[in-house]
Amino acid sequence: MSQIEQLTKKIRDLLEEGIKLQLHERDKNIGILAPEYESWYTRALAVVSQVIPERVEDFRSAYRLDKRKEINFETYTISDYLIGLVVKWAGTPTIDTDQAYTTKLLRQISILKAAADIAPSALRDIQTVLRAELIDDDIEAAKELQKAGHLRSAGVVCGVVLEAHLKSVAFRHKVSLKKTNPTISDWNDALKDKAYDLPTWRLIQRLADIRNLCAHAKEREPTGDEVQDLILGSQKVVKEVF
Repeated sequence: MSQIEQLTKKIRDLLEEGIKLQLHERDKNIGILAPEYESWYTRALAVVSQVIPERVEDFRSAYRLDKRKEINFETYTISDYLIGLVVKWAGTPTIDTDQAYTTKLLRQISILKAAADIAPSALRDIQTVLRAELIDDDIEAAKELQKAGHLRSAGVVCGVVLEAHLKSVAFRHKVSLKKTNPTISDWNDALKDKAYDLPTWRLIQRLADIRNLCAHAKEREPTGDEVQDLILGSQKVVKEVF
């Protein structure tokens, strides 16, 4: 199961937990319900904040309203219910607190369900952005190593970037390898004709050869031009091969 699938499952589990809270027995002790709900709310709010931040205020307002002129069915919140607040007029309750709790929690569950529905695409977008930022940082590090004359180290860093990118491309194209520790060349061969054409395959094979030259001390020293080709070629593959 991929990381995105694992995270999506956790959100779905959180959704089921919310439904159970919504269906609690009317005579259930608030002292038991309160900590269960508070735990759920904290975790669910974190999900909503990450996946659909535009709905955070709606989610929070069902729990608590910081400003309100009066307390009625619309402004009565879950936090009111959890402290046992009852609004009366002439000694008679004016709000069905159980119904208010159920209605507000149902609103939160609906928002969380929307988050669960779009989570896979949203998480992929977040993952893509983070991966792109890390790749940019690693490429810049390789450039600095090259400038400092550490050619082998610069080549090894680029090799890590290139191998990780090809692995992610293989995942998108549902290409897998049985080999325990596949190399750049292994991924390159597996992806030829599935993710890119022969010229791209040749480019990546050339980059793999330079990376191997940098990584193996018994080989001859890589030249500055070769490492420069590896850096530029890795940048090209990362930006153009998906």
